[in-house]
Amino acid sequence: MRTVKKGSRVVLLITLAAMLLIASFALAGCGGDDPVVEGSGDGGDAPVAAALSGVVKTGGSTSVEKVMNSLIFQFQGDNPDVTIDYEMNGSGDGIKGVIDGLYEIGHSSRDLKTDGSEEGLEVTAYAIDGIAVVVHSSNVVEDLTTDQLVGIYTGTITNWSEVGGASAPITVVTREDGSGTRDAFAEIIGLEKGGSNIVASASIEDSTGKVQTNVSGNQNAIGYMSFSDVDASQVNTVKDNGVEISEDTLKGGSYALKREFLLLTKSGADLTPAAAAFIDFVMSDAGQKLVSDNKLLSVK
Repeated sequence: MRTVKKGSRVVLLITLAAMLLIASFALAGCGGDDPVVEGSGDGGDAPVAAALSGVVKTGGSTSVEKVMNSLIFQFQGDNPDVTIDYEMNGSGDGIKGVIDGLYEIGHSSRDLKTDGSEEGLEVTAYAIDGIAVVVHSSNVVEDLTTDQLVGIYTGTITNWSEVGGASAPITVVTREDGSGTRDAFAEIIGLEKGGSNIVASASIEDSTGKVQTNVSGNQNAIGYMSFSDVDASQVNTVKDNGVEISEDTLKGGSYALKREFLLLTKSGADLTPAAAAFIDFVMSDAGQKLVSDNKLLSVK
């Protein structure tokens, strides 16, 4: 048996102790550098931004209801802690709501007025929509000129027989004052500003859907509404100066009755992260695809 001298044993024990001490320091050093969880805010070099949350107050145009609800549904699905609160009350209220600070984002289906009453807003156009002239499904009139439309809506043409239809009085259906669809329709066909010279006997509806319901239930009615909301099983669309409304004629520019859908924010305002992210989503490839899926023209 080999004999270990006492002095050597002491040296060996000291060496082992030193090695154990060095190892413990190394392990402690490793433990102090725990990996940073993304978005945890633990001081990593590039932490991921915290998840979006909060309520974004918006309101305005009813014509954008279908596409806007699609965009909101997708955005909220991607960001479950965000609520986009959309009040449908017409373009005029949407514009005023942003000016007054009620809404972070307003929805308008008409251009802003140039008389100074709607200044201080930033405008983001995200879709182009056609305005369809609609009649009852039994109506044989298929085409109207601009002059005929003006005559019908100002009351100088009062019977369908005057424009190639049956002998029956025309029931004019229009949108309410402040409606983006009304303002755009009036401007395009040449009515007075805001449609102020629309015949006083016209039936007034406060949404594009109600226009369709009214016309579908009255065989003598005529109205105008967002093309993206037209249900061909309920009403017929009428050609404008020989041009039928369709995605192709809107894209090609041959169908003249069209307008932009707008998102509005207050100039210089600091949007909440959720509101800014929603606008970015609407203008993204994914958002613009939803625009196209809803029978609107994308702007990209």
